Amino acid sequence: MINRRKLLTASAAVVGGSALGIGSGALLSGASATPSTLQIDIENTTTSSTVYAYVTGQAINNNNALMLLESDGKTVYYPSSPSATGSALGANCAIPLGAPGTTTSITIPQIAGGRIWFSVGSPITFLLNPGPALVEPSVSNPSDPNIDIMWDFCEFTFNSSQLYANISYVDFVSIPVSLALTNSSGTVQKVSGMPSTGLDTVCANLIAQNASDGAGWDKLVVTSGGKNLRALSPNNGIVMDSSLFSGYFTPYVNSVYSKYASSTLTVDTQASYGSVTGTASGSTLTFSNGSTFAEPSAADIFSCSTGPFADTSGERGPLVARLSAAFNRTTLLIDSDQPDGENPSNYYQNAVTNHYARIVHAANLDGRGYAFPYDDVTPTGGTDQSGFVSDGNPTLLTIAVGGGTATAGSSSSASASATATGGSGAAVSAYSTIQASSYSAKNGTQTETTTDTGGGQDVGYISNGCWLAYDNVQFGSTGAGQFIARVASGAASGISGLVEVALDSPTATPVGSFAIASTGGWQSWETVPANISTVTGTHTVYLVFSSGQPADYVNVHWFTFGAA
Repeated sequence: MINRRKLLTASAAVVGGSALGIGSGALLSGASATPSTLQIDIENTTTSSTVYAYVTGQAINNNNALMLLESDGKTVYYPSSPSATGSALGANCAIPLGAPGTTTSITIPQIAGGRIWFSVGSPITFLLNPGPALVEPSVSNPSDPNIDIMWDFCEFTFNSSQLYANISYVDFVSIPVSLALTNSSGTVQKVSGMPSTGLDTVCANLIAQNASDGAGWDKLVVTSGGKNLRALSPNNGIVMDSSLFSGYFTPYVNSVYSKYASSTLTVDTQASYGSVTGTASGSTLTFSNGSTFAEPSAADIFSCSTGPFADTSGERGPLVARLSAAFNRTTLLIDSDQPDGENPSNYYQNAVTNHYARIVHAANLDGRGYAFPYDDVTPTGGTDQSGFVSDGNPTLLTIAVGGGTATAGSSSSASASATATGGSGAAVSAYSTIQASSYSAKNGTQTETTTDTGGGQDVGYISNGCWLAYDNVQFGSTGAGQFIARVASGAASGISGLVEVALDSPTATPVGSFAIASTGGWQSWETVPANISTVTGTHTVYLVFSSGQPADYVNVHWFTFGAA
């Protein structure tokens, strides 16, 4: 069985006896308006007509009893305790999703510790043990009946306070999943997930990372019939092969403990405990609250739950979460104040780091999704990494299975004139100043604090193949004929590239572009105009970056369009 994602951050919400971690930006409002049931629309964006969904969890209104939905997507099935282990379910719980491009609606009651599972090509086999207890599929058990099936899941809790849902890569990457949550005001939150090629991208980059450092990242790639089936997390890779990554983090850990032997580490617990300080003596890190941490192994760091991270009682809990996140992101040598980083550009910069997490985040269209158990740790007010949606007044959860962002169609109770938050599609005038960091989706790139006039953040770390997407840009009937962007470049001599404008797809023929080379520094800003073919109507605007060299070559602060 797969271990459920273990999130015990300071802001964890305990519902129905199941702990579900919620990052610092999660919403916990509107308890009185939360409905007793919720519609979920599941979009089949795969190329297969043999796709199934399953819903499992604990029924809050039935004493947290184990439950599944039956194949009609609305009837609740409560298994009875079987007499033997490994018994079959007593109901058909495979919900067929129909042909590619179709949407299947289901209805769920309030559920704690919920998962919505998906499989392509074959149904999933769930079994029952006495209790009853549900035997879930496993990617680390070679004898599991689902071991050669392509399957995946997203996680949620729906209770009297809110719906909270997230996509998770804590165990593995396989089928792309994205989320869109609509509330009673018509506001939409989105998590974009991976494109249809996401798994292949992750697998290729794991193989490339292994070619670079020989650490064994390629062993995380699982194939079947000559095709990529899934990419295991390092933790599950170690379950399959206990020698994998043995000693991998030792040089980094030694450097960390050496650094804090002569300096002080400060950790903001982001809880009532406040900030605590720690110093190292030999192989022990001791904090002002009395908590001590021996040097963790690679297995401890990847699992976040063994060795010095096994005990999460009391005041240790927030410390374990933040230290685990800092070790996985390898930020302890660059910042003695944790949680580190006003933006994710500080994460995974050490040569020895959690490259699986780095690769997974880069493969997501908006960079979000749990890549290790404490990936919801952020600085107070910082950028969410965990890929969640949450609201106290939900009316519709839309899930796309197979790649691409869920469309968030309107339910019977949702406003037809939805506005957008968190990367959805609020209408934007093409002739306004559009901040580059306000993208709705991306491929590659990172945000960072800018010193340009107006402040805020720019988008940097841009190289060939990167792109940024901006939903619902309105050009009107007269149309735009000019593109203007605020850019900077600290690229080395001979490094240059194009900033291209494409409509509705990053692979569409550009309507215009300009070339950019070094401006004298990554914060040396210039305003560059370019003529474009006349654009009218409303479009998703893509800034597409093309270069003949692999190096980063441009930062973008903002852009706008001029009338034709």
